[in-house]
Amino acid sequence: MKKPFAMMLCLTLFVMAQAQHIDYKTYFTPERLRVDLVFTGNAQTQDVFLHSLHKEPLWAGSKTVLIAPFDYGDCRYNVYSTQNVLLFSRGFNSLFAEWTTTEEALEKDKAFATSLWMPYPKDTVWFEVSQRVSSTGAWKALKRFRIEPTDALIRVEAPVCEAEALIYNGPVENHVDLLFVAEGYQAHELEKFKQDAARFAEYLFEYEPFTSRKADFNIWILPLESQTSGPSFPQHGLWTQTSLYSAFHTFYLERYLTLPDFSPLGKAVSGAPFDALFVIVNSDIYGGGGIYNYYGISTSDHSLSKEVFVHEFGHSFAGLADEYYTSDVAYIDMYPTDVEPWEANITTLVDFASKWEDIMHLEGVGVYEGAAYMAKGMYRPAIDCRMHTNNAPAFCPVCQRAINRVIDSYTK
Repeated sequence: MKKPFAMMLCLTLFVMAQAQHIDYKTYFTPERLRVDLVFTGNAQTQDVFLHSLHKEPLWAGSKTVLIAPFDYGDCRYNVYSTQNVLLFSRGFNSLFAEWTTTEEALEKDKAFATSLWMPYPKDTVWFEVSQRVSSTGAWKALKRFRIEPTDALIRVEAPVCEAEALIYNGPVENHVDLLFVAEGYQAHELEKFKQDAARFAEYLFEYEPFTSRKADFNIWILPLESQTSGPSFPQHGLWTQTSLYSAFHTFYLERYLTLPDFSPLGKAVSGAPFDALFVIVNSDIYGGGGIYNYYGISTSDHSLSKEVFVHEFGHSFAGLADEYYTSDVAYIDMYPTDVEPWEANITTLVDFASKWEDIMHLEGVGVYEGAAYMAKGMYRPAIDCRMHTNNAPAFCPVCQRAINRVIDSYTK
């Protein structure tokens, strides 16, 4: 299986080389386009449908790195001109993609809403959604949608809630814009949310490489008001009325906290600048989740809130995999052992040269069996790391390098 992975790596490098030739002003306006999709299917078959298009005030991402420099994600979207020139791409994961690996997906069909963002095009483009075939690691196109930027049915959005700057270090187009979103905070608790967000920002910059790269970040907050406090607890029959409908018991796992419906979040952030989204849920219960280029989420007031937040941000921002293998999860055979996984911090040794083989000489870097929910056949780079346990004092060198590379993609 080494040859297909190497071929994909070469293709990725070729795409990166071409990215410098895409001039933002030639193809895009200053605004942002939100593409609302619905993924449907089960463990065997998946499909995707276009739900709606939304014009938003400002593209806050890089205007130079338009094509993803990493072959990350279980899903990907590419934007092509009518001459089939690749103009923009991003890899991502989704709650739907996770769900397709569960036992429930073997028995029933479901639909999940997802929102994706891109710079607003000046001319007609093709928006292509692909998924990674887990058995080979190759990409398979699901569907292409034709987008006409002059379409009268593209809804022009106004901000639902005004974002506020917590830390501002410079222009959005060459900084990482992290947006903390309030969930489960009533009107009288929004001042608490601002304090919680400031505390979470402090947590982040306690850890390298974020400490050294603090000047590369803008931190924004979105003070959404909810009718009731805290998330829902379906396993206990407790349902709250919040802005984003957060809930524990995702995939019937008690501590897995997510937003089962992405739509409220997509609409809520429509006027806010962001490269990364993190939802702070007003609760003292342990739990959270992180999905690459989708969102991260955790609770505000548990004694381990710092550790959970930083871990989940590692997932959602840098695409880092879980390095533990002893906790209960809902996934079934998520990683085949004869395919090299795309995440930077785990390996099956099928193509170890594409991972951290080049820095094996560094102190603390090795090859340790047991990672990604698997005791055998999957390896992690360190005995302990923030992606392995809550007790780890730091990200390992491999994870730090991966995080730095993602920061560079937004700032260089």
